[in-house]
Amino acid sequence: MYLTNVVCSAHLGCTLHLRELYNQLDTTRYDPSRFPGLIWPHKTIKGNCLLFSNGKMQCQGKAQTLEEGIQRLRKYAGELQKLGLAVKLKEIKVVTASAFHTLSNVLDLNLLVKERQLIYEPELFPTAILKEGGVTFSCFHNGKIVMTGIKKASDVDQVVTPTLTELELYTR
Repeated sequence: MYLTNVVCSAHLGCTLHLRELYNQLDTTRYDPSRFPGLIWPHKTIKGNCLLFSNGKMQCQGKAQTLEEGIQRLRKYAGELQKLGLAVKLKEIKVVTASAFHTLSNVLDLNLLVKERQLIYEPELFPTAILKEGGVTFSCFHNGKIVMTGIKKASDVDQVVTPTLTELELYTR
């Protein structure tokens, strides 16, 4: 299993003047008529950062761990401090994370749906949807599994790993 996207948020403890930041930073996009936040992709930090005038910050992007997602948030805050802003990170949290896994073989969706009574409408969408412990597993016939809703490291140990092990029982 590997993480494909980690979304973290925090409050910076100050208000932001997005137009001024837009003028100071090279790679930002800001069009308040389309989106109320400043979009800031950074070349070395990676991922994207969204900044809002009320001091809210959200970072997303590929990360190896949830902690790496939080570290990215801290790096963006550090860049704002270098600009002279009185930034103090508060209320840091992982909003959600997505992951991807490939089972050892193809998945017998009909057996899985029959035994687990999952949501499966192949005419509408070719996956069986399994929900366990707040994590949603989109199970494809070819053995690919997309997981969304991971919020903490314990979710991986207590929900994701056991569910993936169980899903291996439905491969053929």
